[in-house]
Amino acid sequence: MIKYDLICSLSHSFEGWFSSSTDYEEQNKKGLVCCPICGDLNIERAIVAPAIKKSKPETELKKRNISNLNAVELHTKMRTLTKEIEKHTIDVGDNFAEEATMIYNGKKKNKPIRGTATKKEEKELKKEGVPYIKLPLIKDN
Repeated sequence: MIKYDLICSLSHSFEGWFSSSTDYEEQNKKGLVCCPICGDLNIERAIVAPAIKKSKPETELKKRNISNLNAVELHTKMRTLTKEIEKHTIDVGDNFAEEATMIYNGKKKNKPIRGTATKKEEKELKKEGVPYIKLPLIKDN
């Protein structure tokens, strides 16, 4: 069964249940679908937001076989990610909060940066709306 949100020409909305979309189309063409409020036969399907089913994180992990990673494999993947981040960003060290704020406010050229910030600096960045991502970077031993 398919449930459709329907609307008549007088803007009354209601639900209709049909065995298929073809069944709805055929019944509507024959004038068998009418508004239960006013009896109007000029019926259309209402525009509705799509229903998006969220999968459980555990299910997603199993689908991707990530849950089966052992510690060595996970470390390797994190190290690879770290190398990519290092390759495409500039290390500003302890000046991260200051640099990020200046870039955000247009006082410095926009460039990808990485570095460290104190908890106090992180709170200030968040308060000012400066976007940043906090990631654990894995260094070679």
